[in-house]
Amino acid sequence: MSFPPQFLDELRERILLSQLIGKKVKLTKRGREYTGLCPFHHEKTPSFTINDDKGFYHCFGCGAHGDIVRYLTDCEKMPFLEAVEYLAHMAGLSMPQSSPEAIQRQTTYKNELTIMEEACLYFQQQLFSERGEKARTYFKNRGITAQIAKQFRLGYAPKGSGLTVRLQEKGLSLKTAASLGLVVENTEKRSRHDYFYDRVMFPILNRRKQVIAFGGRLLEKGEPKYLNSPETALFHKGEQLYALANAIETIRKKNQAILVEGYMDVIALHSAGFTNAVAPLGTAFTENQLQLLWQSCDEPLICFDGDGAGRKAAIRAMNRAIPILTPGKSLQFVFLPDTFDPDDMIRKKSPQAFQDALMGAKTLSWTLWNSLIESRSLDTPERRAKLEKDATAVIETIKHEKVRNYYLKDLKNKLWQLEKQTKNQKNTLSFKGAQAISKPLAGRQEGRMLLAYLICYPHIAQNMLETMTDIQLNEAQTQEQLSQIIELLIENPDYSSEQIKDVVFIQKDIPLPAEVEMLQKSNRSDIEVEKELNKWLQTLRLQSLIAEKDEKLKAFAQNSTMELWQEINSLKKEIEKLSTSE
Repeated sequence: MSFPPQFLDELRERILLSQLIGKKVKLTKRGREYTGLCPFHHEKTPSFTINDDKGFYHCFGCGAHGDIVRYLTDCEKMPFLEAVEYLAHMAGLSMPQSSPEAIQRQTTYKNELTIMEEACLYFQQQLFSERGEKARTYFKNRGITAQIAKQFRLGYAPKGSGLTVRLQEKGLSLKTAASLGLVVENTEKRSRHDYFYDRVMFPILNRRKQVIAFGGRLLEKGEPKYLNSPETALFHKGEQLYALANAIETIRKKNQAILVEGYMDVIALHSAGFTNAVAPLGTAFTENQLQLLWQSCDEPLICFDGDGAGRKAAIRAMNRAIPILTPGKSLQFVFLPDTFDPDDMIRKKSPQAFQDALMGAKTLSWTLWNSLIESRSLDTPERRAKLEKDATAVIETIKHEKVRNYYLKDLKNKLWQLEKQTKNQKNTLSFKGAQAISKPLAGRQEGRMLLAYLICYPHIAQNMLETMTDIQLNEAQTQEQLSQIIELLIENPDYSSEQIKDVVFIQKDIPLPAEVEMLQKSNRSDIEVEKELNKWLQTLRLQSLIAEKDEKLKAFAQNSTMELWQEINSLKKEIEKLSTSE
């Protein structure tokens, strides 16, 4: 029985030789290949090699040579049909039926590949022709050299129906070309024209470097900005990754893949030396694409755009991966600065800046925890219980029992740390429900006014003492006096204004702040005093938050982590809340 070549090709793509043979032979990775003792003859020194990129094994001792099917027929003594059935089951594919229709599909498959290759050659020629000047300028402005353009087989689809004419001249089926999304047929007008026009073209290759689809980007304003080939017998976008054929060697060598959002991101990274970059194809990251990456590396890096949409896409990728995690197979996440994508990082910053971002990659467990606690208030037992319930529900979706149990243990540890942190935090009585002051650096005026209020109205300030303990003043003497008064009032809640003066000022011959005299001469009610003191504290907190935000922004420019960005956003929200309540 003969099988369609696309079926056998798909088997070879889905199942790595090392994965199959490694079930029986202990393999050692050496560069791009695996070595081990030959399963075809007895030997003490390994002479058997496997090359996953090329899909064959070879023994330098006995000369055994073949692919995944040949291995099963020769080594496991399986009949050919049984070997194919075994591999199909392993790959999750249905066996094709031998029939006139199957033979026709085999012929169609070959014709489809021929048409796609011819289209790619046409687009490449147009890019480097007179008509492609605009496209070449676009690529040049994006930092893409002619060498990179040729490496990725980039092209240009001009206006008109040039491709349709080319295919017709070559005697290729325009009906088949239409089914592949290259030609549009207008049955009413009985005419045909090109599907892609005035777009720079990105060919999409399978693992055997055969052209199976295209992505096209408009050079002028219009929609859609990006246009991909439709789903066809050759192309299932949820099962392919852009540039995997270019990146697979580096991915295996480094045991690392970088998944980015777009074609240009991939090409920019490859141009800068990050030749393990790939991208999904205009769709959300799928389970099949993840499994494809896990065949060649253990923890692919997810590095989507730094904007809100990119971060949401990263979380969706995380949620897609969680149920199918297995020992040693996970994801890591790289969070870029807001508004930056990988292409921007390379062109506007530097390759080193992008490398630094990769070095700050976060584990899946870290990303999961932070996505769960983001924007949550965890200041009550009930809210922390809700966090535990939600986190447990996510973890329970992990199918692998051992991985699931480790995640539950990790969650228990994080909840324990959260509870410990909550207990250690001071139960502050802050103004109007706001949070405690986070160590503001108040100036001389603010510090002296606080002292004056403490001295003149200790009975009112008593309810705000723990809030004030976090205040840091620029003036050392005022800071010392403030700390002394707070300590006195904590130990002696009934101290009067005169007693405070005697202990802190009179006995040490230190002059009172002039603001004390001003407050003593005024006729303020307790309600007015409390309102004014709260206002001073609110001003101090706002100054503190702004200063803290500015410092974290500086730190973020040096080390762009998701954790730091979440802290900055939290500060921004609090600043906005305080500003509007003033």
